[in-house]
Order: sequence, then C-alpha cells, then structure tokens
Amino acid sequence: MRVPAIAKKTFDELCSRPEFLVITQLVLEELSKISSPLLRAKFIHKTVDELNEEVFSHPLVKDLSPCGVGCSACCHTQVSVTAEEALLLTQKIVNGITIDPVLLMKQAATGDESDKDFKKLSYEDKKCVFLDEKGSCRVYDDRPSVCRTNSVLGDASQCVPTESPQRLRLVKTQQADMAIYASFLFSEDAGSMSVMLQKYLEEFERLKQEEV
Repeated sequence: MRVPAIAKKTFDELCSRPEFLVITQLVLEELSKISSPLLRAKFIHKTVDELNEEVFSHPLVKDLSPCGVGCSACCHTQVSVTAEEALLLTQKIVNGITIDPVLLMKQAATGDESDKDFKKLSYEDKKCVFLDEKGSCRVYDDRPSVCRTNSVLGDASQCVPTESPQRLRLVKTQQADMAIYASFLFSEDAGSMSVMLQKYLEEFERLKQEEV
C-alpha cells in the first residue's frame, strides 16, 4: 500500500491527538457502510473538500497562493491513489475522457516502489494524463484526494522546475490528511495513479474481450 507521503507524515505526527485521530476513525466507519467503490471514492473526495474549506478560505491563503485554473506544475508529480479512485478515473476514460495511452505506459513503466524512476522522466513526460492542452484538469470534479490538498504559498514562478529549485511553502491540510490516510487504510489496493490506471484499463479490456 502506497500511502501518500504527506498524509502519512501528518498521521504519524498527529495520531496521538484525539481531535485528529477521531477524523481517521470516523472516516473508516463511514467507508465501511458504503458498498460501492465509486461512491466510496466520491465520499472521500467530498470529505476532503469539506475539511479543506476553512483552510483554503483563510485570507492569507487566498492572498498568497498562486494556485488556479491552468496552473499545473504540481500536475507533473507522481500521485498516489486508492483502488476506488483508480476505478473512478478508469470509468471516466471508458466513458470517453481522452488520455494519451503512450504517456500513461511510459509513466507506469517507472513502477510503484518509489518515485525515483518517475523523477528521471522529462518534465513533459511527467505531465498528468488528464491535463488538457491549456493545463486544465479534464477530471477536476473526480480528481484524486491528494490533488485536492495541493496548494502552496508563494509565486507561481517558484513552481516551475529549474536547476536550482526554489523552496515552496505547502499549505497545511492536516484534517484532510487524516481523512486521506483513512481512505488508504481502508482500500484493498493503492499505488501510483499511472500504475493503477494501467492495471484497471488492462482488466477492463480483458473482460471486454471475454464478452465478445
């Protein structure tokens, strides 16, 4: 199971504090009541958004965060997803969302053990397969929970990779991180988005062939 690094770090730091641990416990309880994996994915997305609402509406975040439509530097990083999120995104592709299958294969080939090989790809080859030509997300409403917590303080130019990367301050989303950790604990499978998508798309094709 590949738990997102920030969510794991937050959980490890805050699991001894009841006011934070209760979030993880409540999310686990709610997830156990939902039989549909797609509805579980939508539940965790809704929960993360609600927990982030106060953080992202803070005046300082509004004033100092450059994040917005078309800003996609963070969409060139490896993202971890649960099986439920991968199924939801696979459904979007099956229902007509266009992706570049060659790019997906190239990213999936870097494996799922760490992001070391992924980082060796060119900036263009790291681009999320759901980004359109304008740098906007084609599946924004159903984007993974990790993507929903990505926000920085600083200038947009600092997000662009250079030979001397500039330090950015991530907006802390501790409550949402605790919920995300719960979703990965609950899920039967998890991994990098490219690997999980490739696996589920291949499974879909296999089942489709069996029906013929």
